[in-house]
Amino acid sequence: MKKKLLLGIFTTIFLTACGQQTPAYVAPEVSGVSTLEPIGTVYSEHSYAGEEAQPEAALETFVSEDGRCMIEKKPSYYEVYLDYTDGDYYAAGKAYAETMLDMELDISGVIEPYLFENIDHAFPNLDGNYKPVEDRIYELMKNVPADYKKEFDGFAKTISGGINGIAKDGILSYEEALLIQMVPDCLRENNCNALTVWGEKSADGGRMFSRTMEWSLGSEKQMCTVHAVTHFKMGEGKNSYTTFGTLAMLDILAGMNEKGVFGAILDSGSYFDYVCEGKKCYTLELRYALEHMDSAREIGEYMVSESKNFTFSHNVLLTDPKESLVAEDCANLQGDVPKQSILRDQYTPLRGGVSWDSPDSMGVVNAFVTEGSDDELSVSASNWVRFNKLNTWVSEYDKMSFSDLKDLVTRERPEYESGIQKIYSDIVFHIIVYDYATDELEVTFTGMDGIVDHPKFVRIEHRF
Repeated sequence: MKKKLLLGIFTTIFLTACGQQTPAYVAPEVSGVSTLEPIGTVYSEHSYAGEEAQPEAALETFVSEDGRCMIEKKPSYYEVYLDYTDGDYYAAGKAYAETMLDMELDISGVIEPYLFENIDHAFPNLDGNYKPVEDRIYELMKNVPADYKKEFDGFAKTISGGINGIAKDGILSYEEALLIQMVPDCLRENNCNALTVWGEKSADGGRMFSRTMEWSLGSEKQMCTVHAVTHFKMGEGKNSYTTFGTLAMLDILAGMNEKGVFGAILDSGSYFDYVCEGKKCYTLELRYALEHMDSAREIGEYMVSESKNFTFSHNVLLTDPKESLVAEDCANLQGDVPKQSILRDQYTPLRGGVSWDSPDSMGVVNAFVTEGSDDELSVSASNWVRFNKLNTWVSEYDKMSFSDLKDLVTRERPEYESGIQKIYSDIVFHIIVYDYATDELEVTFTGMDGIVDHPKFVRIEHRF
């Protein structure tokens, strides 16, 4: 791994990008020999080479009376198993809520403050009147797939105990239980990056990926207490799948189905007014696609075709054993059609000034990079720096191993944060890595202390 001094990082990170005026470091003129001394490096000294991730044993197990839900409490996260084999989504949602209520966990005390932090960010001037939020929820619910409507209803009725309305009262109401299923669609709160390598760029020739999820950890980092890996066991004709998020969450931030298709959302900004009338939740359409479709390309084409029906623009990283793609879903309309939505692969032409220099690999941040796409890259210093960091770092490797991939996405040390746009930032919620060749699925879960240097990866023995 190449090490760069902190001084060099500050020199390069704040350069002007594509005409955008951002802060720049200018070295003073010095006569004679410089007396500047390096004070350290932003890069970790640790490596995952030879370090094998281990699974975590359950500390406690909770099972619903009907057996549809089982929750294992583990040291870093909760492992949730939901059974839909008889097709009864309402019963599965109800069983999930019942099981959580049996646990010694104040789920309302964790989830409700997080929701209001996001509500206050999206609606800063409501002054206690949350009807605009309820209106968004019920408008989006109109186009939620029918099975999920039943599931949400069973979950929300049970977890709320029949309490309705949005209020800061320490009770997770029916509407608040619905809202946790659509935060990215209704309120929007996540920031991410992802990387996938294969073929000549991969040490063993197999396909690998990483996905770093960044979002609000909560003002007290309370969301770090409810990490969850959730297994959806489906009936005949549907794919079973595993998702990565939190307890009480039934939509998709990231998930993998039994056919080996992985999908993960990454927001992409677009400057247009929010519209939810007649729109769909893209997190739930991704869930539907993983449940019903068998390849990354099929899911990508579906998501692109639906892009005009979504509330927010976004990227979806999609990969399977054979292919890696990014659905650049633009919800910004020109008349009745999006400006441009496209399914990007490694051969797709990129916009001017953007380059990706390593064949058999793809990087993704919170921006579209395809030629002719909505431009949220050159107008955002954060996206510009992070995309170019990924490009530079991947180029340093002739071939990448699985441990190299983990080293790359965690290489920045937590103590160097202020003023630096980072891949491994202080709002990292979890990092997912997977190696198709070895079937190794590993996740880091950020704890109550926040991100740490060289975080522990946990082996997930996923079962469909």
